Amino acid sequence: MNFKTSFQHELKNLPGEIAHLEMFPLRPLTSESLPKATDYRLSGVMALLYPHESSFRMILTERQTYDGKHSGQMSFPGGKLEPYETTSLQAALRETFEEIGIDPDTIEVVGQLSDVFIPVSNFLVHPFVGFLEKEPTYKLDVREVKNVITFEISELLKTENRIETIIELGNGATMKGVPAFFLGERVVWGATALMLNEIRFILQRF
Repeated sequence: MNFKTSFQHELKNLPGEIAHLEMFPLRPLTSESLPKATDYRLSGVMALLYPHESSFRMILTERQTYDGKHSGQMSFPGGKLEPYETTSLQAALRETFEEIGIDPDTIEVVGQLSDVFIPVSNFLVHPFVGFLEKEPTYKLDVREVKNVITFEISELLKTENRIETIIELGNGATMKGVPAFFLGERVVWGATALMLNEIRFILQRF
């Protein structure tokens, strides 16, 4: 069984909030906070992998700096569901094309990770996993995306890449001891780290 087939099979048995809790222990679980939320919005993101030598690499985007809650953060490409869309997958594919120029027809969607609710922006995020046949040619929407960062998927399994860090928030507040990944010379924390940790849990089964 090859890596893609194995990964797709493992997505049928997700570790979910056990993996989420490890990367943000002070954060309310989605199952706890979502029932209390009102008027939350849906969004979809795409965790993309492509073959590289004998392994696979994963794609992250670095957001532009702006006056908002997720300024400068590392994330998967994706965004909110528009009124004319019926599924979060449609939003994830569209936003991936708009943000970094990857044609939806080149993406083989193999499954979905566990949902993540983000209280600070009131989004329920549906993360999807997709495979590409090769590394794409990127075309960035520079209004939203500053850089594309890629990393070997095996980097998630290295203990030294899981760190605790200090996060300075846009409102001047500081969070200390925040669990994060250090990937591609970037600190990845928050909702994206929760999703990545679920992927790490899955990789540990191989």
